[in-house]
Amino acid sequence: MERKFHHLMKLLVLVILLGIILSPAAHGQQSFEDEVRKRAVVYEENGKLKASDQTLYGAGLTLRMLELNGFNPLWNEKNTRALFAAIDDLDKDGLNPKEYRFSEIDDLLKAKTAGGLSTSAQVDLDFLLSEAYLRAVYNLAFGKVDAVSLDADINFTRPISEEDPARELLKYVKKGEITEAFELSRPQNPRYGEMKKALAQYREIQAAGGWQPIEKGPTMKPGYTDARVVMLRERLHATGDGPAAASTKGDPQVFDEALAEAVRRFQARYGLEADGKVGSGTLAALNVPVEERIDQIRVNLERQRWLLHEVYDEFLAADIAGFRLYWVNDNKTIWEEKIQVGKFYAKTPLFKSKIQQIVFNPDWTIPPGIMRRSIIPNIKKDPGYLDQKGYILLTQDGRRVDPKTVDWGSLKGFPYIVRQPPGPDNALGQVKFMFPNPHHVFLHDTNHRELFDRTARTFSSGCIRLHNPLDLAERLLDGQDGWDRERIDRTLASGKTTTVKLKNPMRIVIAYGTATIRDDRVNFRPDIYKRDSALLKALDGAFKVRKQDL
Repeated sequence: MERKFHHLMKLLVLVILLGIILSPAAHGQQSFEDEVRKRAVVYEENGKLKASDQTLYGAGLTLRMLELNGFNPLWNEKNTRALFAAIDDLDKDGLNPKEYRFSEIDDLLKAKTAGGLSTSAQVDLDFLLSEAYLRAVYNLAFGKVDAVSLDADINFTRPISEEDPARELLKYVKKGEITEAFELSRPQNPRYGEMKKALAQYREIQAAGGWQPIEKGPTMKPGYTDARVVMLRERLHATGDGPAAASTKGDPQVFDEALAEAVRRFQARYGLEADGKVGSGTLAALNVPVEERIDQIRVNLERQRWLLHEVYDEFLAADIAGFRLYWVNDNKTIWEEKIQVGKFYAKTPLFKSKIQQIVFNPDWTIPPGIMRRSIIPNIKKDPGYLDQKGYILLTQDGRRVDPKTVDWGSLKGFPYIVRQPPGPDNALGQVKFMFPNPHHVFLHDTNHRELFDRTARTFSSGCIRLHNPLDLAERLLDGQDGWDRERIDRTLASGKTTTVKLKNPMRIVIAYGTATIRDDRVNFRPDIYKRDSALLKALDGAFKVRKQDL
């Protein structure tokens, strides 16, 4: 039922539509049906339909529901009230109810109360109520924003099935169970409900007045005494990170160790270095207005609508903004690890795939992006660059070439491959994890392990570096052909490149979350790739059908 319910907004198959518009009207039928049939002809001819001033993106599906309902109006007083109540609740999903409660609907309802509606106006009203219903279901089931319109690399979007969902949709309309219809359209994953609770919490904080910004000044740390410390206490209290100044033992203007611990909790929750001191970075995070945090939660609810409808028993999730890799089984995190991700100019792409191979003692074929940005310019400056770096130059068919024999000045294009052989200096370390994707991105070890001590870890050229990759390899190979940690260690010691195919490929989702739930609390992360603003603008923009559904 739920799967069928999500197959929304697909235009009617032409033969079905022609069956509606060409079948003769039965003797004595009401003019409501005649008006619907007339508009169906317009829709069949133009592929478009309007009611009042609203474009009906769900016109085909509305016509199909009307056919199933015997061409009688779909909406009465009872189910219209239920629709309005369910639309008002969309605010809890971070959506704007006004986008679905068209002003034209209220105008038509007022006119109906005042003196009745013409047949054309009655059809307009029925169409508009259906459009509001279908748009809400579509946005809950697939997201308000087309992810691909923001980033062509994203492959999260689910297709709409060819199956006709009209019967299921109509069932909820006729029963007046619009709230139930909307609930089935939402992600059923508990993480979505947890994020909705966070949105409600921060709206309560907003309604209570939010928090006042803390004045700039010297770094606050244990022993610091100033009126700004009182402001800090009140700010932390507003989000439940510390007690109010009035309940503080001792002088509330003194920065004591208890306050330092509260600051550390705040810093950990906001992806900052948890040193217990309030310097410029922590002060900036404290002073972000509650309205911006609300929008941050809304943006991440939308990201969840892209992802959380698909149910996987077991998968890996790489959270790029949070610098963590999670192993999730039965909706519980059973293992997690630090990761390093791409620099801002070499952003790690967002997509889903399956890990199919593990390569021990890997060599590294330099990907095209790094070749253009770094390798080729350095070779042209100094033909000895490759030897200095320990790289080898190969033809496209794998034959080795001496860089000193190439006339780099007159070379057009780059008909070669540059490869780094296995070894202690290899950029991929001891192991890499391969999964199909067009971005030349994978998980791998690194010889820059010192960087895992940093809080923000944007250091790679796009791939994902793992803190303990051999731990992941052991887990993925558990129970496969005698692979255990001892065999892994022997393979590494051999120095030989060894590829192991996984009998059970592991799903991996590379995602981006600037607000997540951890230990029943919302955690915020810096927007390292500046993705939130574009998504927020689209989320608050006009309704659009995803490109793939046009």
